[in-house]
Amino acid sequence: MKILVVHNKYQSKNIGGEDIVYEDEVLSLQSELGKENVLSYEVKNDDLTKLKLIFNILFSIKYYKDIKKIVIENDINIVHVHNFFPFLSPSIFKAAKKGGAKVVHTLHNYRFWCISGTFYRDGYGVCEICTRSRFSLQGILSKCFRKSLFQSVVAQFSFWFYRSSKIFDNIDYFFVLTNFQKEKIKSLGVEERKIIIKPNGFQVLESPQNKKDGYIFVGRSEEFKGLLILLDVWSKLDKKFVLTIIGTRNNEEKLKKYYQSSNIIFKHVLSREDTMSNISKAKYLIQSSIGYETFGLTIIEAMSYGVPVIGFDIGTRREFIKNNVNGFLCEKQKLEDTIKKSFNFHEYETLSKNALLDSKEFDNSFVVKKQIKIYENMIDPSYIRVSTYE
Repeated sequence: MKILVVHNKYQSKNIGGEDIVYEDEVLSLQSELGKENVLSYEVKNDDLTKLKLIFNILFSIKYYKDIKKIVIENDINIVHVHNFFPFLSPSIFKAAKKGGAKVVHTLHNYRFWCISGTFYRDGYGVCEICTRSRFSLQGILSKCFRKSLFQSVVAQFSFWFYRSSKIFDNIDYFFVLTNFQKEKIKSLGVEERKIIIKPNGFQVLESPQNKKDGYIFVGRSEEFKGLLILLDVWSKLDKKFVLTIIGTRNNEEKLKKYYQSSNIIFKHVLSREDTMSNISKAKYLIQSSIGYETFGLTIIEAMSYGVPVIGFDIGTRREFIKNNVNGFLCEKQKLEDTIKKSFNFHEYETLSKNALLDSKEFDNSFVVKKQIKIYENMIDPSYIRVSTYE
């Protein structure tokens, strides 16, 4: 069996979970199957220009030819696509299919139906308006793609074109990351026989720390991530509650001025290794996202260090956080009370041990073996349907 893993990376200064998952997955597959049997193809948004975007976003002839050639010349059985937008375009799905491979696409976001990819609209909250109409203009009117009218127009018209051309029909299977995501896309018209639950795996970078202290938030400062809600709560807490914030970039100085307090520490953007080191030393990770995350990689990584997680009871969170078992789930209005409860929680050691135990289910060495089995089933002529990861 030979596999080609394809990914459109984000800009180097904005490396996200998808890029990390892609890189870890390629290395894990190569370790199991050999480098000669697992090839990768990637492009970076660092190279993106308006001219290149115009000639690639709807149907990239260059990447169509590249992928088809690799598939045919290397007898590729499975083409696994992570992100394709905007550089690669869905032309790569057709190229893989024409080359004779089975095609699987991991849905790291909801961009097929929502140009923001999150089902969240700033100032509105969880939003699924664009799923109710084939040609909804709401995403454009609300500047849902990177808060830019021009980019929202380009993104919206691109996905209208993709759907109208039926180019996504070249995808044989969709990997989704949670049961919540499976049920969500099923309700939006994706056939259940095409949906396979395959969570992200992760690579532990260092051992758990024995001494843990304080709370940590890791993520961008956009509304969707709920940082402002978290900071408003923190401004009311006693100074013994110390919060470290990692990952803010554009408006960090403004946040620092507005939330001047000795118990709120901003650490800007750190390397992945330094971020993991900070997480491992925290007593709790706070995942304050107020929208439908597709996964929760930071949650799992924190738990792998024995760090329990506090999160809002929405979307996928309840599939990872077990209330009073490996962390705490709460409603937004109960966050302050939950943090106070967590500070001297009498069974903290049990929370920590359960978090560590639960994280093992997502270890790369475990996940990749099941992933390979799924691939093998896909190319089995007698294989008709799969919908679960077990």
